[in-house]
Amino acid sequence: MHAVLPAPADTLKPPAQIVIALYLRLLRESRGMHQDRAADFLGTSIGKVSRLERAETPIQSPETLRRLLRLYGVKNPHKDFLVQSLPPSRRDRVEIGFARRALHDHWSDVAEDEATARHIAVMRSASEVVEFCLRPPAGLRTQAYERLVLAPEICAIPDVPVLSLPTWVHGVDWARWQRRTVILDEIVLTQGGAHAAVVAAQLRHLAALVDQEDPGGRGLRIRILPTSQVLFVNTVGPVAEVTLYGQRMVASVGLFPSYETGSGAARTVSAGLREALDKSWSREETHARLRSAAEAMEHKAAP
Repeated sequence: MHAVLPAPADTLKPPAQIVIALYLRLLRESRGMHQDRAADFLGTSIGKVSRLERAETPIQSPETLRRLLRLYGVKNPHKDFLVQSLPPSRRDRVEIGFARRALHDHWSDVAEDEATARHIAVMRSASEVVEFCLRPPAGLRTQAYERLVLAPEICAIPDVPVLSLPTWVHGVDWARWQRRTVILDEIVLTQGGAHAAVVAAQLRHLAALVDQEDPGGRGLRIRILPTSQVLFVNTVGPVAEVTLYGQRMVASVGLFPSYETGSGAARTVSAGLREALDKSWSREETHARLRSAAEAMEHKAAP
């Protein structure tokens, strides 16, 4: 796995600081503002605004965050939620409990559509992503398959921008040089029989993506984890490790998106993803299994 080495505990940023920093940058850009406008509004330097937007410098004052959110048009209750979520500029990392979490290691983003949009932005903006999925994730789907999995009766929380989400997220593109590893559960080869033709085309699309993989490990790689391997990731469900602003976070979506950095729980998930990748089929085996499953689905779809 090509994830970066973990940062020392005393340099780890709280997840709320990282996600809010990204959010502020994307809000500003979506409104066509340059950093000088935000700097003038706050009475500070462009360099300070830049450091805030890269999570290099914590937001010292809740009022600073409140003013920036007001400048960018964020209204209550979302504004109050983010201000209340703001971690302190200094904190003691004392891990407690079964999950070995220090205060502010974990953040649940419960701000409804804004939270969904922020999660999409995190996944698209990260420099590196390693994720375990039960079905092909965003960015790797055919149009027909995406319509299928985004149907309201199937998908409660979309992972791509849709009309109901805030407008700013529609301008967030995938990071150009993102390195992404997708570990798919073997169930992907057999699920969706009621839509066999759509699934067959999706499986062939995945096989084509595997064919296009960079042998040097850059860009995208797809692997399948056989169901004969019952591993830790099977107990936690879909989960990802993302690297954003040089910081690794564990990101997941249940009833709402959540993020975690530095804790024992986050380290366990990261190790679980490495284990799953190690136990997954090779590139060649993944490619062969996808093509074989596509043929089986096509046979099933034949009149």
